[in-house]
Amino acid sequence: MNYKFSKIKLNKDGLFGPTKENHFYKPVNYHNKTAATNHHKTTWVLKQNEQFEVFRVSDESKWFCKNRNGLFSILDNGEVIMGANEERISFFPNPVNNSDPYHGYPVNSGEYEPSTELVEMWLKDKIIDYRIHIKILKGQI
Repeated sequence: MNYKFSKIKLNKDGLFGPTKENHFYKPVNYHNKTAATNHHKTTWVLKQNEQFEVFRVSDESKWFCKNRNGLFSILDNGEVIMGANEERISFFPNPVNNSDPYHGYPVNSGEYEPSTELVEMWLKDKIIDYRIHIKILKGQI
C-alpha cells in the first residue's frame, strides 16, 4: 500500500474534520477492527484517521451515488485494502440530518454497487484503470 494517510486526530467532540465540504466523520465502534465479531457488520482494517482520509477524499471529490444515497470511495486504483474481508471500496451513507456527521464502512461491489455513472467518473478521472473498472461493474471488488 503506497497511499500516504494524514495524521489528523479526533477533535474534542470525537469527530474528524471538517472536510472542505464542511462535513465531519465519526468512526463507529462496531465497524472498527477492535469490535466484537458481528456477522452483519463489516469492519475496517484501517485506523480511524485513515478512515477519515478515505471519507475526505470521497466527500471532497463528490463521489456521490444517487442509487445508494451516499458516498463511495476507492484509493490508489483499489490497491488499498480497507476491510477485514479484503474490501477495497467503502460506503458512507448520507446522514439523516445535514448537521450530523457521516460514518462509513468497507463494502464489496457485489453487495453495494456503485452507480455505473460513478464508476465511469472514476475511470475518466484516472482514479481507477480499465481492469478495476470492469471488476467493479461485475461485482468482483
